[in-house]
Amino acid sequence: MKWAFQIERTTLDPRNLTDLLGGLGYQQADLPGFELAFWSETLENCTNVGGVWEEAKRLRNLISDVTEIDPELVLGAVLDLSSGAPKRCHFVEAESCMIGISCGSATLTVSPPAGLSAEQLVEWNNRRAEQEYQVRLEEQRAKLEPAFREPRAVKALMFLKRDTHTGETLYKLYELAEGQPSRRKDFMERFGIVEAEFRRFSDAVHNPVVSGDLARHAYEDKPKTSHPMSFAEAQSFVFGVAHRWLTSLRG
Repeated sequence: MKWAFQIERTTLDPRNLTDLLGGLGYQQADLPGFELAFWSETLENCTNVGGVWEEAKRLRNLISDVTEIDPELVLGAVLDLSSGAPKRCHFVEAESCMIGISCGSATLTVSPPAGLSAEQLVEWNNRRAEQEYQVRLEEQRAKLEPAFREPRAVKALMFLKRDTHTGETLYKLYELAEGQPSRRKDFMERFGIVEAEFRRFSDAVHNPVVSGDLARHAYEDKPKTSHPMSFAEAQSFVFGVAHRWLTSLRG
């Protein structure tokens, strides 16, 4: 083990952070006095401390910005472990102006069955908490792992986060998943996309006759299908394609 980096601050509990990074090939380093230090084989290939810092920053960006799993995550020092005792290497970054936005979400409260003993109630609550943790962890991994493995997935996730869309953003999202038009046939077969369905989608995103000012093109033309998708249907269609593609990247 030559390199590691520390995480100075996180809103995630240590188990959650360790499980998330473990899915990316990072392991917690057993270094007395150095909490939340992580290393990986990827870091071992770095030739200098700057390379380690860049990899750590990429990871931070994926967790805090792209996936928004922990917008408050702060990196600590890079640890040089190549010669005896760990050496802390600190990097100073200019702080950007950040505005935190807290969004409420609906929660479903599940009550335990009636008639449980005190011991059974503790067991039920522990089991329920573990189930909720695993669900949350899977939701986090479904975004973080594709973004870590494929740069196109980062762009796709940024598009998926948008509150509003146009024909241009929806078609770009499709193109990011597809990769290259030359492999369109194979892509459609792999993800179960019917040609007629794709043409209905194309009518919706391209043609202002169908989607008005939301369309990619300004010129009006006769739709190429008899029943184009509505814009809402086109968005639902491409979101489904994108999520199936992102899932496939997890291997």
